[in-house]
Amino acid sequence: MGRFQQSLIRFMAGRRGQDQLCIALFAVGLVFWLLSVIFGSFVFSLLSVAAWGYGIFRGFSRNIPARERENQWFLKRFGGIITKVKQAYVRFKNRKIYLYYRCPQCKSWLKLPRNIGEKNVTCGHCGANFNKKA
Repeated sequence: MGRFQQSLIRFMAGRRGQDQLCIALFAVGLVFWLLSVIFGSFVFSLLSVAAWGYGIFRGFSRNIPARERENQWFLKRFGGIITKVKQAYVRFKNRKIYLYYRCPQCKSWLKLPRNIGEKNVTCGHCGANFNKKA
């Protein structure tokens, strides 16, 4: 096992590995593959293989500056969506512990512990005061 690990370490030397764009390409490939299974479409199957192939190419590429530029382009355009999805997941996961509200002025998310009654809430972003029942 030690020789295999050493050879794998030597092989991956100078390579970046997986980044956010790589993970997104694998997820898109999975969606296309599922669509190809559901609809029996060769086009979706081809798109899934192309997404997976490009993701693997990016993961093993030694041209780190070019892959970093591609990843920064991806994060600049889709980083906000990724953040919103992660925040929605956290809100869903904690739904039994906290109640989540939107500030009436700035629309930012605020949380209150459940079963504390009516509270005067101050928004941390804009400073607005309002009453909410939790």
